[in-house]
Amino acid sequence: MRRTRTLIAGIVTAIVVIGALPTALAALHATRAPVANCARNQLGVRSNGTEGAAGTIYGAWVFTNLSKTTCKLNGYPDIRLYGKQGRPITTHVKTDLKPAPTNVRLASGASATFRTSYSDVSSGGRCPTSSVAQITPPNAAAPLFIPAVLGPCEGVVHVSGVRPGVHHR
Repeated sequence: MRRTRTLIAGIVTAIVVIGALPTALAALHATRAPVANCARNQLGVRSNGTEGAAGTIYGAWVFTNLSKTTCKLNGYPDIRLYGKQGRPITTHVKTDLKPAPTNVRLASGASATFRTSYSDVSSGGRCPTSSVAQITPPNAAAPLFIPAVLGPCEGVVHVSGVRPGVHHR
């Protein structure tokens, strides 16, 4: 009788484990499924403030996933500036600010921040002021445009990699 109970308990346990196996495997596969790079139409971008000190202006820019699909950002964004009437301002992007790029997963509604800095003190060159910034997310084919007043002397803008969350400067 005791052997029969032990055998039945073992069989029931095996059936429960085998029955749960497809669900467990599906969950494991879902967590390992590749996540695509964020596309331009999945993202919004906004300024999260600027501040200046000793001739350098620091800024923070926030990407937000507006879609219902998780996507990823990895790398440095690109930024180009435009003046009044949409005239391009010569912009030289230097990808040398910290943090360095890391793989950032953006769930629906999640945000990631990158930083910029530039000098607003001229060493004889020009410091044109923008009206609009064209910001291209890392690995995206198309840019986003937002109103932005930046005045980088000689057009040099330093950019960081993207990091998860909303951060100031």
